[in-house]
Amino acid sequence: MTTTLPSPITEAAALSVAGDGAQRYALGTALVAAGADATVVLVEAGDHGPGIEGVQDAATVLLRGAPVTGLHARFVRSAAPPIHVYTRLDGACLPLGRAVAARAEPEPPASALVALQLERPLGRALLDLVRPVPAPGPMPDVDWVDEVEALPLRALESFALGWFPAREPTREAAELGPVPPALEAFHRLARLRPALLDFTDPVLERPRRASGPLGGRLVFAEWLGGGMDWSVPWPPEGPAKADPRVWHTEDPHGEPESSVEAEPLSRFLLQFTLYEALNSAPYQAWAPNAPAGLLAPLLRLLRPVPLSPHLPAHHAVRFHVAPGLIAGVSGDGREAVVTFGALHRAVLTPLADRGFEWRRFDG
Repeated sequence: MTTTLPSPITEAAALSVAGDGAQRYALGTALVAAGADATVVLVEAGDHGPGIEGVQDAATVLLRGAPVTGLHARFVRSAAPPIHVYTRLDGACLPLGRAVAARAEPEPPASALVALQLERPLGRALLDLVRPVPAPGPMPDVDWVDEVEALPLRALESFALGWFPAREPTREAAELGPVPPALEAFHRLARLRPALLDFTDPVLERPRRASGPLGGRLVFAEWLGGGMDWSVPWPPEGPAKADPRVWHTEDPHGEPESSVEAEPLSRFLLQFTLYEALNSAPYQAWAPNAPAGLLAPLLRLLRPVPLSPHLPAHHAVRFHVAPGLIAGVSGDGREAVVTFGALHRAVLTPLADRGFEWRRFDG
């Protein structure tokens, strides 16, 4: 089916939509005209990266820049004139449609950030025109999967060094004290890739002693603001103390209930890191009801990671990977919840034609 693209118009014609007495403002690279009839927003075409101003996806346009007091009310008052969005392209302007302010600060802040939600999402052809997909460049390989079973810490190191960018640490390395060798190795790796300690639900910079239903323990990671945590027996016990079992504790500050994870610490740390990397990836896609018939051919193109399901009592996520891509899959065999995390938009783009009902798609 042929998709009809909107006809380009001149910038002067686009700005005239604002009506009489229009005042013009610069908001980052965007030009905004606030008039009696409408607020007109002109943004630059191009893929500027997630969270950067411009077209973000089929439904979202982000504005960012120094605050403009006279403009702020246009994006927070429900009674404000309608917002019309255009993209500058090849010396002309393409209309993207009307929008509403989905997110704006209630008062003029130190820097302006406005997320505009288009009333009608852009079709694929128009999105690719105003936000073309750039070439991804080299992506990290997935040879580390071969080492998961025998050398999980080496697999973790290879994955982390390839997936996370090198940068200067923003904090001094914490004094760990006595910890299992696998946890010490994780923290050494975090000094090379500080992102490992910056997750929403991170491995703790300083593990702490605690007690629980199974005995004394060393807590090394938390989730949901401390609503659950992971620990190892402490003091170390038995022949497995070099790579101890991991305890998962629900409600540790109320009525704790602990269970033993299927993976020992070394493999659990890889499992934990994959899950957090998936959920913090710069580009994501999520389909909550993916039919097995559509999902199975796709997964055959990826490499399964030989680990037990993560969070078995909650999501039971199994991981599959390809260069620059992590897939987390949980389901009952007939349909599944599938989440993709990618390092580059171009890695996700081919998934658009797979027939899934995407609840989110950054490609």
